[in-house]
Amino acid sequence: MNEQLKILEMIQNGQITAAEGMELLEALKGSKEIEPVHSIEVIQHSNKRSYKYLKIKVTADNNSVNVNVNVPIRLLTTIGEMTGKIITVIPNDARKEMEAKGVDLTSIDFGKIIEDILSGTLDDPNIVDVEAWDDEHNTMVKVKIYVD
Repeated sequence: MNEQLKILEMIQNGQITAAEGMELLEALKGSKEIEPVHSIEVIQHSNKRSYKYLKIKVTADNNSVNVNVNVPIRLLTTIGEMTGKIITVIPNDARKEMEAKGVDLTSIDFGKIIEDILSGTLDDPNIVDVEAWDDEHNTMVKVKIYVD
């Protein structure tokens, strides 16, 4: 398979945008003569979903916490570049407390999740659903991260 078809398949699969594909095709054009493409079969995937927002909701039973964050899916490409640094942003003591409660962030492949969201192939739109008891406020705190 030639490079042109590989690039076109990447666009079709949602791995890159059409603009990124054009840049790659232009780069190929500069490096060598491009072989003509006679026909391209377009396959529609009915199981692909188009998500608009990554949503984060944090609530508490006693209403002491109520946070709603909506991140446009287009920003995920930028966030995707930072996935390796997400864990370092969480304070050490908070990470240890999360791990003691069974939440191991190092086992989560954030890059793969973002890739699945962008390509529309995420199996379940519910990414994270955590309930934790807050002794200080005597309430259940719920964190839900999902795409819509």
